[in-house]
Amino acid sequence: MTVADPSPLLEVVGVVAFAVSGAAVAIRARMDWVGVAVLAAVTAVGGGTLRDLLLGHYPISWIANPWAVAVATGTAVVVIAQAHLAPRSAPDETIIVLVADAAGLAVFTVSSTLLALSSGTSAPVAVLIGAVTGTGGGIARDVLARQRPLVLVGQVYALTAVGGATLLVVLLALHTPTTPARWCSVAAVFVLRLAAIRYSWSLPRAPQLPSGPTPPTRD
Repeated sequence: MTVADPSPLLEVVGVVAFAVSGAAVAIRARMDWVGVAVLAAVTAVGGGTLRDLLLGHYPISWIANPWAVAVATGTAVVVIAQAHLAPRSAPDETIIVLVADAAGLAVFTVSSTLLALSSGTSAPVAVLIGAVTGTGGGIARDVLARQRPLVLVGQVYALTAVGGATLLVVLLALHTPTTPARWCSVAAVFVLRLAAIRYSWSLPRAPQLPSGPTPPTRD
């Protein structure tokens, strides 16, 4: 299986998408401007940091070449400006976060799966690394914003990343050219995630454990 390196354009799209989602969450959490920029940057580079650590790529990509941090910070400035200039005309923040997150999930899952394959990992490991990378930025964002991560609340989230990464591996194994395989996989993750949001697809939740006996109170 001949694998080309991930597209730089794909990485830029992913950084911008995750930065938008991080900045929107920070604004909704009423963080100050620095907090918005930090959350945008952490969301944008969090998954890539995990990917580089798992693959043993040192220094971490955003440390060696900090363009991603600069793009994320610039995106945060645009989001802040838009929120101040037209707060009433802005669309629902929740929709912005979910759509931007879906785009970031799709892009980083596929680009990181490609990078893992080009680094010589096996197909199952590449799928796992792609899924971890795609979900890592969103998890970091939600934890810092003190909200439950989307990947843990029953939504079809991580499964879309696994599905898209698997589709990419299968297409490449069938000798599909890298470019169409890449964009077909990105589109599959993005569309599946939006469909899950639109139709409220979710995984079964764990049964709630019965509460224990109430401890006696002291007078």
